[in-house]
This record gives sequence, C-alpha cells and structure tokens, in this order.
Amino acid sequence: MRVSHVKIIEYLLFSKSALESDGARLFTHAVFEEFQEEYKCSTNTLTSRGFSESNNMELNTVKDALRNRNFIVQYNPGTLESSCTCKLFERRGVPCRHILWIYLGNGLEKIPESSFAKRWTKNALRDIKSNHKGCVGVGDVDIIDKKQIEMTKLWSEVHETMGVLIGREKEHVEDLCKLIKEFREKLLPSVSPMTKHQELEELLGCATNNEITILPPKISKNKGSGKRMLSNKAKAVACASKPKRMCNNCKQMAHHDKRNCPNPFVERPPQNVDDEEEEEEEEEEEEEEENEDDELED
Repeated sequence: MRVSHVKIIEYLLFSKSALESDGARLFTHAVFEEFQEEYKCSTNTLTSRGFSESNNMELNTVKDALRNRNFIVQYNPGTLESSCTCKLFERRGVPCRHILWIYLGNGLEKIPESSFAKRWTKNALRDIKSNHKGCVGVGDVDIIDKKQIEMTKLWSEVHETMGVLIGREKEHVEDLCKLIKEFREKLLPSVSPMTKHQELEELLGCATNNEITILPPKISKNKGSGKRMLSNKAKAVACASKPKRMCNNCKQMAHHDKRNCPNPFVERPPQNVDDEEEEEEEEEEEEEEENEDDELED
C-alpha cells in the first residue's frame, strides 16, 4: 500500500524538482493543489527586474506576466526567511509563486518552516498536544509545573490510543472503557467535590473578590412621559373645577358637550312656517337697526 501511494504522488507532480516533491510530502492534498499551481506559475510566468542587498537581506524585484505587475521579495540567506508584497502567505499560509521563484534560484530542495502554516500539513494532528484544560498547539502549551507536563503527556497518549483504535474490533474499545472506569472509581474516594465557587475560580484562574464595591444602577423609566394615571375620583374633582358650558343637545349648562352628552339625542320639535318667517323678520329688523346705528356714528 505504501508503494502505490508513492506512485500516485509522483504521478501528480508537475516536475522532478525536489522542492515540489517536498510540498507533496508536506501539504495535504487540497493545499498541495494550490501550492502546485503557484509552483507552475513560478517556472513559467516570472522574470527578474532588479536585485539589491540591504542589512543581510536580498531584495528581488520580480515581474509577474499574468498580473502585469512587479513584486518585491525579501529573502534572508542565513535564516531562509522570506516575504513578498503580494501577501499570499499572510492570507493563505502557502508560499507564493514569487517566493518559490527565489527558492528555485537559490537551489533550495526543501520548503523552510517559516514559509508554510503547520495547520495545512499532513502531520498537523500528530503535532497537536493537549493540557488538562483542553487541546492546544505545541507552541501554545504553557508549562508551569511537573504535574501539567505529565497531564500533557497523558492527553497525547489518549489521542494516540484513539487513533490506534480506529478500525479495530469492538472488544478492544470495550476493554479500554472498562479500564478507564475502574481507574476513575479508584480516584473518586480521594477526590473531594468542588463547589461552584471553586469551579468558577479554577475556570477564571484567579480568586474572586468577596467585597463588592459596585452598586446597582438607579432604576429609570424609559416608557411614557412619567405622569401618574388619575383615578375616577380625581377626574371628577378636576372636571368640577372647570366652568360649565351650554350643551347643544340637552340645552343645559353642564361639563359636557354634544359629542359626550350622557343624555340621548334630543330632537327639536319641527317649527311652523309662520314661526320661521317671524324669526327671519326679526333678524332683518335687527340688521337694519345695527346699520342705522352705524350710520349715526359716522
């Protein structure tokens, strides 16, 4: 099976370059396709447009024919560190075509560790270690004492054991579960249960302060204008203090009008034609008198 796997990788290679072979050995299948595309472009579409040195750093100006732009690659021959103005490595974690072109020009056969992200490698899961608080990366493990070192080793053994159990028989998994349960039962009598306060302190990593100096905020009303609703008695007192007016419905002096009159609608009796004529005559006489008074004043 190992020989057939090697043949498949060799069939996927674009060239016989040791740098491309190292990428096939290093990256996962999906990431290697992106890396191989950058490698193809580095051998076909790039040309040099300038070279200079400054503070043990080589500054190479590379022209990309596909993008019709010039990119500057900084390369340190001592530490093999490099960076490019295209910023592909910062975005994707894969070396760009311009950096690979510099590596090919300097005859590198392996990709430096500073030029790829470990999360895209095939051995990313194997390099992960864990502490008693959870899974972390190799460089992120904060070793404080010997107990934490042993806990880290224990988690590594657990991960490796789970990887071995994949594809095995069911009896092996049951035996492992049985051993874990027996060991846990031995530890339970000697372990005192933690209170919620202690669990919170362990989660935060510091002791809680029992003295509280922060007071609760003042309650504020955020709805309405803040006016108190009046009772029926208060409404009646306020209404009684207002002056009365004539209601056009019941023809009484009261604190209501025709719209909110409590009495039913009162129909006025029909007037005779003679009464209407008399009213019109009286109105005409009043108008004439007013006009005469106006003339006398003038």
